[in-house]
Amino acid sequence: MKTYLIDTDVFIDFFKKRNQAVQLIEHLSTLGDFFVSVITVAELRSGWTGKEGVIYLPKLYDIAQVIPVTKEIAESAGEYRQRYAQQGKRLPTIDLLIAATAILRSCSLVTRNIKHYPMPELDLYREIY
Repeated sequence: MKTYLIDTDVFIDFFKKRNQAVQLIEHLSTLGDFFVSVITVAELRSGWTGKEGVIYLPKLYDIAQVIPVTKEIAESAGEYRQRYAQQGKRLPTIDLLIAATAILRSCSLVTRNIKHYPMPELDLYREIY
């Protein structure tokens, strides 16, 4: 069974009930298991009001298993940051942590924000709205 790491942008659209995101999540749920980085949890929570957090966080936890940032993930993200900085590319640390999580956990990353994920070894889910 396939595993998917869902990025923040897709969950934002999903919780705003944007049809394409809802349909994508429903479709992917028939194909595999969902995961979310603890980084995405923090990003989502920072954008929700207290009431929204009370409503949406339990739904998020029902949909996806949360993956913590381990020392291996942190080290890998740091290596990516260094590698891409040497090429003149400044990538957000948050996205590097999410990429490292997907790579080390062998998940397909589901995101619309592909420009922040140039790693050739990263399995990007490209059939997105």
